[in-house]
Amino acid sequence: MDILVVYQFCTFGGVERVVLNRAQSFRKHGLDVNIHIGYLRDRGALASFNAYLQANNLRGRVTPFIFPKDLAHDWGKYEYVFIVDTPEVFAASAAAKNVHVECHTPYVQSRQYLRDLPPYIKSIIVPSRAFKDIIESEFENLPDVRVFPNPVADEYLNLKAPAKETIFTRRPVTYFARVEDLKNFIEAARIFETIADQDDLMYWVVGENADEKQVIQSLERKGLLAKSFLRSHVDFNRVTDLVRMVKGHRGVFLSPSKGESFGLSAAEFISGGVPVLLSDISPHVELVGGDERFIYPLGDVTTAREKLLWLFSHWDEVSQVMTATGKKFDGENFIRSWREFVERYP
Repeated sequence: MDILVVYQFCTFGGVERVVLNRAQSFRKHGLDVNIHIGYLRDRGALASFNAYLQANNLRGRVTPFIFPKDLAHDWGKYEYVFIVDTPEVFAASAAAKNVHVECHTPYVQSRQYLRDLPPYIKSIIVPSRAFKDIIESEFENLPDVRVFPNPVADEYLNLKAPAKETIFTRRPVTYFARVEDLKNFIEAARIFETIADQDDLMYWVVGENADEKQVIQSLERKGLLAKSFLRSHVDFNRVTDLVRMVKGHRGVFLSPSKGESFGLSAAEFISGGVPVLLSDISPHVELVGGDERFIYPLGDVTTAREKLLWLFSHWDEVSQVMTATGKKFDGENFIRSWREFVERYP
C-alpha cells in the first residue's frame, strides 16, 4: 500500500518524527505500508531526515520529496492522502482518492482552515483524545474526527543509560522545544530561577532559537548562564542520545507549554524512563494518565519548583513509573487505530 503524507516544510519537528515512528510501527507489525512524504519546502532538516532513513533501514518505506511550485503530481496513485495542516494543497489534491486531513498544530490561528474544508475531505485525524475534544469545541460541522495515537520508536522503549558517561557534574532540568511563546520558554526560565539555589542542578535548553543572542542575554541577566547548556537543534538520529544523556545524568524533562496536540517530546522522555514535569494542559494530562506528580498548574512556578525538587529526590522511583507509563506508546494503539481506519475508509 502506498500512501502520501503532505506537509508544508521539513523541519526538526514533531510531524517528521511522527512519520518516522509510524513507518517503524508498520514494519514492526508486518504491515506493507509505504509512506511518501511530500514537503512544499525544506527548512534545513531534509538531509537529517534522509540520514535517519538510511541509518534505520527505512528507505523504500519512507520516501521524502519536495513538490514543485505548481504542485504538479500524480495525486491519484496513492490509496490514501493525508494532508497535515497544509491547506495550500487542497485545490491540487482534489483529484486524489481517499483524502484526509491531519491536524497536529497547537497554534489556534494555524488550524482555522478547519472552518472551510473541501467536501471531498473524508475525515480529520488528530493525535490525542484531548486534542480531539479541543478542535470539536472550536469548530462546528466537522467531518469524522479520528485519533491516531502517536507511537514512539522502540529505541526509546528499551533505552539504557550508560553506566559511566556523565559529562556534567550537575543534574539537568531539560527544556527541549522551540524557544517561543507557545512553548513558553519564558516560564521555563522563571522556573529555572526558582531552583537557582540548588547547586547540583543545571539547565539544558535544546531547540530552535536556543542559542540566539536574546536567549543568552536573558539567562545571563537572571544569573543562570553559567549553569546552562544551549543547543539549537538535534538531528533526528541523535534525539535518542539526548534522552540517554539526560537519563544518564538523572535529569528531569520540563515542558511549560501553553498548547500541544499530543506532546511527542514528552512521550519520548517518558518512554526512556526520564521523569517529566508538564504544564496541566489536557494533552499533557492525558500523556501521564492524570498523575499529579508529573503535572503542575500552568503559570504556578512555585508549585513547579516544589514538584521538580520532589522528582529529583525520588528519581529512581519515578523513573520506573515513567518506563511503565511509556509502554502505551509502543505502537500497539496506533496500529489498532490504523486498522479501524482502513476498515472504515477502504
